[in-house]
Amino acid sequence: MIRLLLLPTVILCAFSDYTPYTYPDSMTQSELCGQTKPSFFCDPNKIVARKPKNGNDTVEEENFIEKELLNVRGETNCSCILPTLCMQSPPRGYTISIAVVDKMHLDNNETSRDSILQAAKIFADVIRDRQNRGQCDDDLIIFLSARDQVVYTSIGSAIRIEDSVIQRISEQGEIFFKKMQYREGLEWMARQYKHALKEENIEKLWNWPLPEWVLLVLSVLVLIVLASLICTITYMCIRFCRRDRRDEYSMVDH
Repeated sequence: MIRLLLLPTVILCAFSDYTPYTYPDSMTQSELCGQTKPSFFCDPNKIVARKPKNGNDTVEEENFIEKELLNVRGETNCSCILPTLCMQSPPRGYTISIAVVDKMHLDNNETSRDSILQAAKIFADVIRDRQNRGQCDDDLIIFLSARDQVVYTSIGSAIRIEDSVIQRISEQGEIFFKKMQYREGLEWMARQYKHALKEENIEKLWNWPLPEWVLLVLSVLVLIVLASLICTITYMCIRFCRRDRRDEYSMVDH
């Protein structure tokens, strides 16, 4: 594997386009990642930043994704074959990181969807390799490029998640990203990967404009209306048939 020998020691924040080698490390360059302390979440262009109505971010909003990522380390088990690699204090499991950019730095010929997806794969793989946050290659990174409209998950060799599950989680995240709900999408993806790493079923994403309980109530009402309509039609048919029979019995031959 070809590695870059000389990396820039100073990275200017607020680049519009990033390469995997100019992208900051949220653990050692937290401020360049838009964080106040070392973190597993990096968003140098503040794509995910969300302002409440009063115009000030609350601590809970700032740290929500970070808490989700820390929960993964605390709620999953160490997967390393060598016991010595699992003897951390405190013990921890898998590591999930999130890297967000406004746009990747692409060549002029990288315009097709396939080339953009390949660029995202390389971007995510290189960042994960540079950060080296796993105990035994048991980490994964969710990479999102907003303007390129692409999300990619790079996983370590110790992680056993089927490609179909990764694709499903990514497709679920894209539902949020298309609406520019970047925070919600990343939180959803991180939570689903936690389920997958714990060998649990991932959650079902409800993608209807109405809440599920509203549709359930409407469905019940529709069934009631249909049942009432069927009963009414059946009753009218019976009445009609009985009237015809009465007319037949009342006929008198002259």
